Amino acid sequence: MTCRVCLLVFALGLQLATFGLRAEITQENTEAVFVSQQMAHTVLHRQRRYNTGHLEEFLQKDNLERECKEEVCTMEEAREVFENDEETLKFWASYIDGDQCDPPPCLNGGVCKDGMSSYVCWCQPNFRGKNCETEIKRCSIDNGGCMHLCVMQARRAVCYCAAGYKLGLDKASCEPTEEFSCGRVSRSSGSDTRSIQTQQTSNNTFTPRSVQNSSAPQEEDYYDDDKMQLSDYFDLLLNGSDTVNVSHKARVKVRSVKPDSGLSTEAEGVAEGTAETPLETEQDYSWGFPTMAPIKLKKVTQTRIVGGDVAYPGEIPWQVTLMTRPPSQKRAQPFCGGSLLSDLWVITAAHCLNNMGPDFFVRVGEHDVNVDEGPERDHAVAERHVHSSYDPRISDYNHDIALLKLASPVELSNQRRPICLGPKGFIETLVEEATSSLVSGWGKLRFYGPEATKLQKLAIPYVDRKVCKESSSDHITRFMFCAGFRDQQKDSCKGDSGGPHATNYKGTWFLTGIVSWGEECAKEGKYGIYTRVSHYYPWIVQKTGIRMTT
Repeated sequence: MTCRVCLLVFALGLQLATFGLRAEITQENTEAVFVSQQMAHTVLHRQRRYNTGHLEEFLQKDNLERECKEEVCTMEEAREVFENDEETLKFWASYIDGDQCDPPPCLNGGVCKDGMSSYVCWCQPNFRGKNCETEIKRCSIDNGGCMHLCVMQARRAVCYCAAGYKLGLDKASCEPTEEFSCGRVSRSSGSDTRSIQTQQTSNNTFTPRSVQNSSAPQEEDYYDDDKMQLSDYFDLLLNGSDTVNVSHKARVKVRSVKPDSGLSTEAEGVAEGTAETPLETEQDYSWGFPTMAPIKLKKVTQTRIVGGDVAYPGEIPWQVTLMTRPPSQKRAQPFCGGSLLSDLWVITAAHCLNNMGPDFFVRVGEHDVNVDEGPERDHAVAERHVHSSYDPRISDYNHDIALLKLASPVELSNQRRPICLGPKGFIETLVEEATSSLVSGWGKLRFYGPEATKLQKLAIPYVDRKVCKESSSDHITRFMFCAGFRDQQKDSCKGDSGGPHATNYKGTWFLTGIVSWGEECAKEGKYGIYTRVSHYYPWIVQKTGIRMTT
């Protein structure tokens, strides 16, 4: 027994030496029932397990498996393993009450973060709720799911429709409220006009361009383009002092339109043209588009379609043509184009009206200017509204936009139908994100070439603004944009001015631009320049009363 006591005392002495402690061990101490605190500590010494710097801490590195899996550990012991408060708390939350994120509770792509007896779902931008179960509609995400127009109200997306439509029961789709609502194309003209066909319409001696081998973007590129986002803001102030009353007969009876000698223009006099005689007459023709006269421009051509295809009758029913009857010619001559906005309103380029007297009229339903096909109707102009910011003394093409109020309403049909309007945010996003848009007209088929007798169409892409500005020696203002091809022989050209730049969204066509000007036609490195219609939406609404609906 005495030997054992001696060994114990010896072992305690060694341990005290190890920790740098000195204790007085006497026979008296070893026989007492109660010992001093210092003596007790030599027997039951508590080793600090981290941040002590002792040798055994390095020899036995803390291990999560050993500390907390094989045995039950304390939070302090877990802290020794991670040596990081945040990681320790993250582990401790699942160690005490399990992983609340297994199985994952978050829906719609939400990311789960485990907590103490709870969890948090970090939701994708368009979802909310404890488990990200509620979808938040935002105009910036897929146009808020709206078929037409989307506006943010009280931090949520609200759908609107273009004029002539109403919201469906789902509060997202738009249903026509009129027989001939804007922006739709009828399929009843002997061909499927919703998608552009590759075959051509007739065997004419005159071939507007090499149609069969055309490499223009196919119909799917500019029909059914569903990419969209929008916000509802405008940046151009309204100004009402731009009305000119034109006294004229309510309806002008002018029919035979075959141009004998091309376009008559103020800048160039009478341009040389070629009479084109079709060998066959297409039936059920439907619609109109303008051939336009050039405007005074130094080195700049104001009318614009080269390299396009012949449109089908009724394929672009909002296109109109502005016409005049020169004293020296028996037949009326087209000098510019335009777009039908309603049964009483037409939109065109302001420069088309420079020095233009009261004796011009608007023809709707035109397709072949050499043939009286039936759908054509002529209307006198009661009022001209040139935008107040337009000043030809400063620039022929800045703020190049004008409205014409007709003296009598257009009898709408599948061949005479308006195009839709939209607010600035919607139109801006649409034109920039669409694969391509559609321009049309009866303009020249090539620079210094003949005008077309049948309506031409061309799908063209939007051009980045920096590239656009660098391509031109003339000033491209923020009220203009570029579209077209850098190195392909495809462009709008002389005679197309004032006509539509239209973009399709979910089966409805919206006016996104007005043919304005360009440097020659289809010239390499040059693009067509278009009036940015989106900037003028408040002005158009104020003048015409055409508004989006719910």
